[in-house]
Amino acid sequence: MKKTFVISALLLGLASGPVLTQTALAETAPEVIQTTPSWSDQLKTKIDLAAAKVAALRAQVALEIEKSPERAQQALDDAEARLAAARTRLENAKDSASEAASNRIQALREDVKSAKDAVISAPEKARAKVGDLVDKTEDRIQDYKEIALDTDEAKLLKKRYAELQGQASLLKAQLAEKVDATGEKARSYLDRAKAFYADAKANTAKKWHATIDATTTKIDAAKQAIKHKRDQAGAAIKSLTKRAADMVRGEKAAPAQ
Repeated sequence: MKKTFVISALLLGLASGPVLTQTALAETAPEVIQTTPSWSDQLKTKIDLAAAKVAALRAQVALEIEKSPERAQQALDDAEARLAAARTRLENAKDSASEAASNRIQALREDVKSAKDAVISAPEKARAKVGDLVDKTEDRIQDYKEIALDTDEAKLLKKRYAELQGQASLLKAQLAEKVDATGEKARSYLDRAKAFYADAKANTAKKWHATIDATTTKIDAAKQAIKHKRDQAGAAIKSLTKRAADMVRGEKAAPAQ
């Protein structure tokens, strides 16, 4: 009787052992393995978004300062092209995080189209729509964290991003100088531009340091113009925005004078 009981217990243990093991594995195994875009794709998407923001700011300058609907349309075309490039990259990544980001960028493309329609039919509304587009694009940029890598490719991409953000800050300074009598906002944007150019300098070869240093020298001169020679400040900042665009395009900017 005792032997029968022991054998039955052993058989029961053998029968139940695999079942318990499978249950434990089922409880501890992850349901879905989430993938994320590569660091280079994230940086490239940030660059496209920053370029789209710069284009939207150019459209804002065209509408509010230059009074040129044609230039505004061209700038918005550029914004749409950079957003399209970012969306294509995200769609090719084929992961859940990229799909969600792609949908958010598509919403920005719709905002661009709405602003373009308004440029011709309702210029006042267009200015508001373009301003909103700038803010929304900046929000999308904030979706991406800083990449802590020091490879040659990472540094090159970080430099491009910093130069675009520097250009964006200078365009904001140009807009602020026209509407802020105190000049405080314009000086604040100029300081922000200097910070971005410092980031660019940290991620570029020494042969480009002189060009970046010359740019920051001109930014300091523009800040002084706002404070002491306000009638010259607008021209000084406009010159800086052209210089910034040249840097982004890779053209050699003129030396400081």
